Amino acid sequence: MSAKNVAVEGDVQAVPGTVPYSPADEGEWTAGSIRSSMYEQLKIGGKATIYKAECTFSFTGRQTLPNGAKQSVSGSETVTLEAKKPTKLQKSILNVLVNGDEISSEEHGNKLQVTTSNKLSSS
Repeated sequence: MSAKNVAVEGDVQAVPGTVPYSPADEGEWTAGSIRSSMYEQLKIGGKATIYKAECTFSFTGRQTLPNGAKQSVSGSETVTLEAKKPTKLQKSILNVLVNGDEISSEEHGNKLQVTTSNKLSSS
Protein backbone atom coordinates (compact mmCIF):
# COMPACT_ATOMS: atom_id res chain seq x y z
CA MET A 1 0.00 0.00 0.00
CA SER A 2 1.45 3.36 -1.01
CA ALA A 3 0.48 6.87 0.03
CA LYS A 4 -0.07 9.86 -2.24
CA ASN A 5 0.25 13.48 -1.14
CA VAL A 6 -3.08 14.80 -2.41
CA ALA A 7 -4.22 18.43 -2.51
CA VAL A 8 -7.22 19.71 -0.57
CA GLU A 9 -8.49 23.27 -0.28
CA GLY A 10 -5.67 25.54 0.93
CA ASP A 11 -2.88 23.45 -0.63
CA VAL A 12 -2.64 25.43 -3.88
CA GLN A 13 -0.57 28.60 -3.77
CA ALA A 14 -0.62 31.49 -6.25
CA VAL A 15 2.75 33.11 -6.98
CA PRO A 16 2.62 36.44 -8.85
CA GLY A 17 4.86 36.80 -11.89
CA THR A 18 7.46 39.48 -12.55
CA VAL A 19 7.02 40.21 -16.27
CA PRO A 20 4.95 43.40 -16.78
CA TYR A 21 1.67 43.39 -18.69
CA SER A 22 2.31 44.92 -22.11
CA PRO A 23 2.91 47.81 -22.80
CA ALA A 24 3.93 48.57 -19.19
CA ASP A 25 7.60 48.76 -18.29
CA GLU A 26 7.00 48.66 -14.53
CA GLY A 27 4.33 47.42 -12.17
CA GLU A 28 3.15 44.57 -10.02
CA TRP A 29 0.97 41.47 -10.28
CA THR A 30 -1.35 40.48 -7.44
CA ALA A 31 -3.12 37.16 -7.08
CA GLY A 32 -6.86 36.97 -6.63
CA SER A 33 -8.68 34.19 -4.79
CA ILE A 34 -7.96 30.62 -5.85
CA ARG A 35 -11.08 28.85 -7.12
CA SER A 36 -10.95 25.08 -6.68
CA SER A 37 -12.94 22.27 -8.29
CA MET A 38 -13.23 19.38 -5.85
CA TYR A 39 -14.27 15.77 -5.43
CA GLU A 40 -16.71 16.10 -2.52
CA GLN A 41 -16.89 12.32 -2.15
CA LEU A 42 -13.12 11.92 -1.64
CA LYS A 43 -11.97 13.71 1.51
CA ILE A 44 -8.91 13.92 3.71
CA GLY A 45 -9.44 15.21 7.23
CA GLY A 46 -12.93 16.34 6.27
CA LYS A 47 -11.69 18.40 3.29
CA ALA A 48 -12.52 17.52 -0.32
CA THR A 49 -9.66 16.71 -2.71
CA ILE A 50 -8.95 19.07 -5.62
CA TYR A 51 -8.69 18.21 -9.31
CA LYS A 52 -8.55 21.76 -10.71
CA ALA A 53 -7.52 25.20 -9.44
CA GLU A 54 -7.80 28.58 -11.11
CA CYS A 55 -6.64 32.07 -10.18
CA THR A 56 -6.95 35.44 -11.87
CA PHE A 57 -3.90 37.65 -11.42
CA SER A 58 -4.30 41.44 -11.76
CA PHE A 59 -1.62 43.84 -12.94
CA THR A 60 -1.26 47.54 -12.20
CA GLY A 61 1.67 49.50 -13.52
CA ARG A 62 2.92 52.28 -15.74
CA GLN A 63 4.37 52.75 -19.17
CA THR A 64 6.98 55.42 -19.79
CA LEU A 65 6.03 57.34 -22.91
CA PRO A 66 8.65 58.77 -25.34
CA ASN A 67 8.18 62.24 -23.81
CA GLY A 68 8.96 60.83 -20.32
CA ALA A 69 5.38 60.97 -19.05
CA LYS A 70 3.96 57.94 -17.24
CA GLN A 71 0.72 56.28 -18.37
CA SER A 72 -1.24 53.82 -16.23
CA VAL A 73 -1.51 50.24 -17.49
CA SER A 74 -3.69 47.50 -16.04
CA GLY A 75 -4.55 43.99 -17.09
CA SER A 76 -5.30 40.50 -15.91
CA GLU A 77 -4.40 36.91 -16.63
CA THR A 78 -6.08 33.68 -15.53
CA VAL A 79 -3.95 30.62 -14.78
CA THR A 80 -5.53 27.15 -14.55
CA LEU A 81 -3.90 24.08 -13.01
CA GLU A 82 -5.59 20.76 -13.81
CA ALA A 83 -4.69 17.26 -12.70
CA LYS A 84 -3.32 15.57 -15.81
CA LYS A 85 -2.10 12.17 -14.65
CA PRO A 86 -4.58 9.62 -13.31
CA THR A 87 -3.72 8.60 -9.76
CA LYS A 88 -4.84 5.27 -8.34
CA LEU A 89 -6.73 6.06 -5.17
CA GLN A 90 -9.05 3.90 -3.10
CA LYS A 91 -9.54 1.20 -5.76
CA SER A 92 -10.38 3.71 -8.49
CA ILE A 93 -8.58 6.01 -10.88
CA LEU A 94 -9.06 9.74 -10.36
CA ASN A 95 -7.30 12.82 -11.62
CA VAL A 96 -6.38 14.79 -8.50
CA LEU A 97 -3.77 17.44 -7.85
CA VAL A 98 -0.77 16.08 -5.97
CA ASN A 99 2.28 17.56 -4.26
CA GLY A 100 4.60 19.21 -6.78
CA ASP A 101 2.00 19.89 -9.49
CA GLU A 102 2.45 23.38 -10.91
CA ILE A 103 1.91 25.57 -13.93
CA SER A 104 3.31 28.97 -14.90
CA SER A 105 2.05 31.31 -17.57
CA GLU A 106 4.62 31.60 -20.34
CA GLU A 107 3.98 35.29 -20.92
CA HIS A 108 4.11 36.78 -17.40
CA GLY A 109 5.28 34.02 -15.06
CA ASN A 110 2.16 33.91 -12.88
CA LYS A 111 2.14 30.52 -11.21
CA LEU A 112 -0.06 28.03 -9.37
CA GLN A 113 1.66 25.31 -7.35
CA VAL A 114 0.66 22.51 -5.00
CA THR A 115 2.43 21.99 -1.69
CA THR A 116 0.82 19.33 0.47
CA SER A 117 1.61 16.53 2.87
CA ASN A 118 -1.96 15.19 3.08
CA LYS A 119 -1.62 11.44 2.75
CA LEU A 120 -4.27 9.36 1.04
CA SER A 121 -3.61 5.66 1.00
CA SER A 122 -4.24 3.57 -2.09
CA SER A 123 -4.68 -0.15 -2.23
